[in-house]
Amino acid sequence: MNVIPILREQFSNLQYASDAIVSGYVFSDVFAATRTERTVELAAFTRTPPSYRNAAFGVITSQSRDPVDFVSSHRALGAPFIFHVAKDDVSLWRINAKGNALQIATAQKDNVVQLFQRNSEAWSPGSIHRAKSIGRASGPVQIDFVDIGLMPEIEGALHGKLDRLLADTLRDIQESEEHEKGRAVDQRSVFRTVFRLLAAKILQDRDHPLSQQWDPHNIDTVLSTISGHYQLLEARGGRKGDQRFASGWERIRGGISFRNISADDLAFVYENTLVTEETREIFGTHSTPRKVAEYIVDRLQFEQINPNGDIRIYEPFAGAGVFLVAAMSQVKNLLPSDWTDKKRHEFLVSRIWGDELDVFASEVARLSLILADYPNANGWTITNADLFANNTLVKRAAGANVVLCNPPFEDFKVTERTKYSQTLVRSHSKSIAALDAILDAKPDALGFVLPPIFVDGKKFKKMRERVERLYHDIEIVRLPERTFKASSLASALLIARDLRSSDASKVGTFIRSSGVTQSARENFLSTGAISFSRTALRTETEPTGQLWISELDEVWRYLSGNPRFNSIATIHRGLEWKLLHQTKAISRTPQSGFVRGLGNVSDICQYSHGRASYLDIRPQYLKPSSDVISYPWRQPKLIANAARKSRGAWNLAAFVDRKGLYASQQLFGIWPNDSSPSLEVMCAILNGPVASAFTKEHSTSTESRPLVDAVRNIPIPVVLPDAIEKSVRAYEEAVADTSNQLFKTHEHLARLLSEIDASVLRAYDLPPRLEKRLLEYFRGSDRPVTHEWSHWFPDDFESYLPLYRYLSDEYQLATSGWVTKVFKPLPAAEADAVREFLE
Repeated sequence: MNVIPILREQFSNLQYASDAIVSGYVFSDVFAATRTERTVELAAFTRTPPSYRNAAFGVITSQSRDPVDFVSSHRALGAPFIFHVAKDDVSLWRINAKGNALQIATAQKDNVVQLFQRNSEAWSPGSIHRAKSIGRASGPVQIDFVDIGLMPEIEGALHGKLDRLLADTLRDIQESEEHEKGRAVDQRSVFRTVFRLLAAKILQDRDHPLSQQWDPHNIDTVLSTISGHYQLLEARGGRKGDQRFASGWERIRGGISFRNISADDLAFVYENTLVTEETREIFGTHSTPRKVAEYIVDRLQFEQINPNGDIRIYEPFAGAGVFLVAAMSQVKNLLPSDWTDKKRHEFLVSRIWGDELDVFASEVARLSLILADYPNANGWTITNADLFANNTLVKRAAGANVVLCNPPFEDFKVTERTKYSQTLVRSHSKSIAALDAILDAKPDALGFVLPPIFVDGKKFKKMRERVERLYHDIEIVRLPERTFKASSLASALLIARDLRSSDASKVGTFIRSSGVTQSARENFLSTGAISFSRTALRTETEPTGQLWISELDEVWRYLSGNPRFNSIATIHRGLEWKLLHQTKAISRTPQSGFVRGLGNVSDICQYSHGRASYLDIRPQYLKPSSDVISYPWRQPKLIANAARKSRGAWNLAAFVDRKGLYASQQLFGIWPNDSSPSLEVMCAILNGPVASAFTKEHSTSTESRPLVDAVRNIPIPVVLPDAIEKSVRAYEEAVADTSNQLFKTHEHLARLLSEIDASVLRAYDLPPRLEKRLLEYFRGSDRPVTHEWSHWFPDDFESYLPLYRYLSDEYQLATSGWVTKVFKPLPAAEADAVREFLE
């Protein structure tokens, strides 16, 4: 008996569906430089229709004595395992994301059944499908010998080829247009027609019966057949004989085979490539990056909302429908494997819908869903609706138990305020108004894209409290700048699930704070992998609106009972001028009505400042509401930055001003109270690691006063040691002294600065573990000082040792190797003599 029928029978015994076991499966090698088709004798898929995403096993045959290269060349199939058959010898290979395949088992023909029996649970369709779920935020159910890096590799190569194919197709259409003067191609027609061509290509490559109904050399028959099947309006307004799209069809028809492509890949690439910056501006369409949508959808855990029963998913402001495609793909994977494609389609179209104001954007969303739902016809509901009018958003969301949303971020324009008067009662911010309306509908779960200020800004505090009242499980994700294609701004994700009920057994709120660093942005957009995640169970009975767990959250909780900086100081921002006068209000040279002062954040460092400027204090140019001029600027005080010094951990700098300088609104003045310690001690607190870390984690650049409020709430030591004053003065003199070479050495200055920090930290009396975590927070950040400074500890320092002990003479002596210096080893001859005597 041939081995191939045995393997087919064993796949069937593992419950692979009959139409998911395919003989002679042909697929494109997306890793090849040129178009290359490969064939496997047999392929088993966890789902239908077949694609690289659900490929489980491939079977190939050859008589090669060294099958490594031959097996490895089939990795674009997407199957984690490939059986290589040579006569009666069978070997099983694991396909790796990079490098060659690895042989993991061998068997003779007579032992194949036993091999399958031993691995029946791990090789089942469900197990492999879960193991291949790469990028899942909840974590894949990993099989040890499945390389989950294979899927991102195929996806990246595939999307690159598809993107180039569509770009070349658009170029062909454009060039054809230029040859036919006076017959310009409407952009909407291009979108509609290219969709039809993509749909025809996938039907053709998958040998769908419908592809036999058109003449591939006659584009009119192709377009009319597809339009009829999907119940679409004519792509070109019913005009026949227009050959400007013929070259585009030839390009797509002769391009990479779509047989092994996942339909949702095609939908995402269609939207991503065709919705360009130009078309976004023309039609107003917006888009959510695929991995953002997939992350939110996965974290909502649809499987816990009974996907076979009562799941209803709604996307307002749908744009190009990326959320809907991601949701459809996720729900489809959760449906019973024995359902037919038609039954899945009928379930999905009745449970997933969206709304979009722009007519063309809603069409793009509908077409994307059709592509992702191959081979089914239309039926998707994307309604054109003005969701901010007449409380429409609440009404439309009322039937959903899952809401996915990327709302507009901007405020309502003056021209819109009369039209949307009911919505303005909620907020002048469109994103806040949208979230507030959805919370009124109380869905079981929601996923929102929001401005970064949502994380901890005052503007969103009431919304955070509402979310906290409604949901047991809340996650916030911080995304870096340029995550979104059409925006350079940072953003945040809100993922809330497990709607609260009268069940008294569920107390508290489970909080998760996740994020993607700027350096990991590209990796997130390709794999969906986040950079960090922190969790906590909040037991407060009343909502606090504090849904973000900072990196140093444990430090701030330890210091929560400490007094705050505003208990020892009065803080005011500097001079504010009328808008049209700001550029003229700061001068490098003396002028009438000007006083000595500092104008920019860049003018100051920790414990020192640069060259002073001259600031305009004439009343007619100051803001009418400002009383800053009446502050005691001539008195000794501290001056610190009111705007961030940098995006790093060191974002605060202060110095003691004994010259009576004024400051602009980019800075603020700090005056001591009657019970305050010396200005030098206060300066050391502000320039220390606790203050900088606190202001970094408790302020946002989107607030109008990013650091002032945070500085007021900096925790300070219960007992403030006056001895620090002497150390600060010594450091100030060393920085300012240019006459003595000793004081010019960076090592000496860094040592003095570290000793000040150590004294301040000792006053806080943090547990050594928390102090170490605090200091490591600054690893790699540039400190705003006038000399070189790296870190308190070397890179390989792992001990939980307080900084003051690390800098102490005792520790330095103990670690200096003095024993070997005092007790020199004997010369070899003397050592041999002593050893001989002792023996």
